[in-house]
Amino acid sequence: MTYIVPGGSYERYEDEATGRTLVDANSYSQTENTPVSLLQIPYLIAVSCSEQADIIFSVLFVAGALEIILETNMFHVFCTRLAQVCSKGRRERYFIPIMMFVFAVLGLTQSTDRFIAFAPVGVMLAVSMGYDAIVGIAIVLCGVGVSYSAGPLSSVTALAQSIAGLPLYSDVIFRMIIAFGLYVGTAIYTCRYAARIKKSPSSGYLYQVEGVMSFDVDVNEKVEITLRQVLVLIAFVISIVVLTVGCITQGWGFMEIGTVFLWSGFICGLLGGFGPSKMCKIFIRGVGKCAGAALVVGLGATVSTILTQGGIIDTIVHALAGVINYIPSILKAPIMYIVNTLINLLIPSGSGQATVVMPILAPVSDLVGMSRQTTVTAFKLGEGLSNYILPHASALMGFLGLTGVPYDRWMKYMWKLFLLQSVIAMVFCMIGEFIGC
Repeated sequence: MTYIVPGGSYERYEDEATGRTLVDANSYSQTENTPVSLLQIPYLIAVSCSEQADIIFSVLFVAGALEIILETNMFHVFCTRLAQVCSKGRRERYFIPIMMFVFAVLGLTQSTDRFIAFAPVGVMLAVSMGYDAIVGIAIVLCGVGVSYSAGPLSSVTALAQSIAGLPLYSDVIFRMIIAFGLYVGTAIYTCRYAARIKKSPSSGYLYQVEGVMSFDVDVNEKVEITLRQVLVLIAFVISIVVLTVGCITQGWGFMEIGTVFLWSGFICGLLGGFGPSKMCKIFIRGVGKCAGAALVVGLGATVSTILTQGGIIDTIVHALAGVINYIPSILKAPIMYIVNTLINLLIPSGSGQATVVMPILAPVSDLVGMSRQTTVTAFKLGEGLSNYILPHASALMGFLGLTGVPYDRWMKYMWKLFLLQSVIAMVFCMIGEFIGC
């Protein structure tokens, strides 16, 4: 693309009020092409991996620590007991909606990458209930994702609104409604898939796929819970509470997440009766299982690096923004959602995308007769929902890497759900434009 697409750029300036670097929407001009040679790609991969080091090492640390915790057999006995309790009566049907709702509430203020460490926990709970790892990932990733994508209390929403000249967190009730609508659609879709697996395990997308996180659970098995396993559970729960509180109140990032799990793995290993040498061997084994997925995070980031170095991101954004002028009024809001989804392929960072596209799309919305509030809504939904299908989205790769779920199998589940979520998102965009939200 860097050899074919003409180079172009917008002028940037620093906003004196906020100190942010913004784009002058009326300053686009073509520039000399700076194509990226194939010979440069290995170097750019190394550079991108270096820039994503905090994510990569966090994923590796979490994987190694969880391997130690799994070795204590704590998860097996407690998940077996949970499955035995939930298998009685009709309690099982409420498991997915309730768990997904809990994560949806957490996602009102937090992005999905903060919950990568919860992926194995979700998988183990789902497997213990007789489902597969995809259901476990969906409970956590899609649960957080639906409310993060609607963005009622997201910092990215506030950034987009401030750039568009709107009051911060305005129309929060409407975005709460969007989040709930996405949650309902996602929960129903996931429950239908889970029910299908329960009825016929061979119909699942992970049937006989090797390397996926799993363990055998027999609801008729008599499990003996030892004192060591109780202590390991208490230590693990405390670490999860510390992690959640730290992310929400202190703004912890990937390094803090990795640190918490290093401590958790070490303490749980000691409580489980492991010596230092054994813990090291188990830790390295866990890191090895996740090394490939961790590197994919860096490889995915290389795409954005190449497009930036080739000087074509602004050209593509300018062309997509111009398309909206030729769309019938009733379809402008859905098209704005689609445009932001496509831009997210190039700039998979929410705040980075906001600083690039909002200075452009806000004036465009004025020209085509759209409200700026609808433009922010379309931006946030487009920026959010597509993160769960993109192969270079760091959160998704972290979830799949820690649980061993292949990307192609995840997409067999996710592509229909993404279409459903997109339809819901576009309908809400049209409603928002109609009522002025």
